[in-house]
Amino acid sequence: MFEKGKLSFWDIGTYLTVGCFASFVAAFYLFYGFSFPFPNWAKNLKDFSGSLVIVVPIVFLLVGMIIEPIANWLVKYVEKLGWLKPREIRHKESLVNIVKKYLPNDEIESANVYRFCKAVVELKFENSNHDIFLARFGFYRSMCVLLALIFIVNFFVFKCNAINILFNALLGFFAYKFLKRSQVFKNHMEEAVYYNYLALAVSKDEQKNRNKGTLHVGSIDL
Repeated sequence: MFEKGKLSFWDIGTYLTVGCFASFVAAFYLFYGFSFPFPNWAKNLKDFSGSLVIVVPIVFLLVGMIIEPIANWLVKYVEKLGWLKPREIRHKESLVNIVKKYLPNDEIESANVYRFCKAVVELKFENSNHDIFLARFGFYRSMCVLLALIFIVNFFVFKCNAINILFNALLGFFAYKFLKRSQVFKNHMEEAVYYNYLALAVSKDEQKNRNKGTLHVGSIDL
């Protein structure tokens, strides 16, 4: 999602931030949880600080890019469970019916209405709130999967005591809340797409009506 050499909301929220968190967590478990010896060459990294400023963010982005499709795949199966199913948008049916009235082609199937509206919005509104909702949806979804993974790994790495049980309980709670937040922002994203499309379609209709009115007055004057 690089645009003109700039990072988008999705790149920062879903790739860079999640990749940074995952990298630090992996380093912690590698050197502390599994007691791997700290490599001697790592002590000399300060001599390459200039290169690290460029390399490290790229590594974080790549890690985030790897995690995102895995999280997307896993959440699709997790959300099939009854108590984890996402809620539908309120009044979604009536909203979609209104949108259908402004579609340029009656042959656009119902299943493709959202994708069509999303394509139009992304084309016409480069900085719409849809992008922000999309980034937050991706962030919470990926973080949910990461926290759930940490929850599982902790049972094999650390001893079962009161502190670890409490920590794991918090991890499970936050993983659940992050999943629910991802579902909320997915609904916000869908609503934003529909309303932005409607705003564009209505404004075009109003402009056409103004033009027709101007032409009609002109013909009378003539």
